[in-house]
Amino acid sequence: MLGDRRHADRILLNQSPLADIASLNHWTVSPDGTTFTSPDEHCALRHTPDAETAWSVQHSVHGGFDTHWNAHFTRDTPAAVVAQFFAHLSTTAAVERTFGEIPFLARDLGDALITPVRGASVNPHVHHAAAQAARSSAARPTGHRR
Repeated sequence: MLGDRRHADRILLNQSPLADIASLNHWTVSPDGTTFTSPDEHCALRHTPDAETAWSVQHSVHGGFDTHWNAHFTRDTPAAVVAQFFAHLSTTAAVERTFGEIPFLARDLGDALITPVRGASVNPHVHHAAAQAARSSAARPTGHRR
C-alpha cells in the first residue's frame, strides 16, 4: 500500500548519480552518457530526455533473442526513482527466486548461479560463496608450468 512504511528500514536508498552506480557495478556508460549497459550486455538502460518515455530498460538473453522484460519511465518520473531502480537492477547481490522463476535459457545455459535456500547441509550464503568461487576459478585460463 502506498505510504506503508512498516518495512522502510529494510530498503536501502541510494543517493548516488547514475554514472557512479554504473561504475560501482561494472556497467559501461556510452560516451554521451545516455546508455548504461550491463557487464554481460544483456541489459541496457537508455535515457532520451526529450521523449515522453525518457527512460527505458530492456533485458534480453543472447543478443536480443528472447527478450525477458522491458521497463519504461516517463519524463515526469523523478530522477531519484530512476536512480533507485537502477541501483537495485545493477547490483551483483544475489536475488532469491524459486527454481521455476529462473528463465529456462538462464537455467539451462549456465547463466544463473543456483544455490539452495533451504535443505542444504551448509548455510545458503556459504554455499553461494563457494559456488561463486568454483565458477570463477573454472572460468580462469590455466597457465603452463615448466
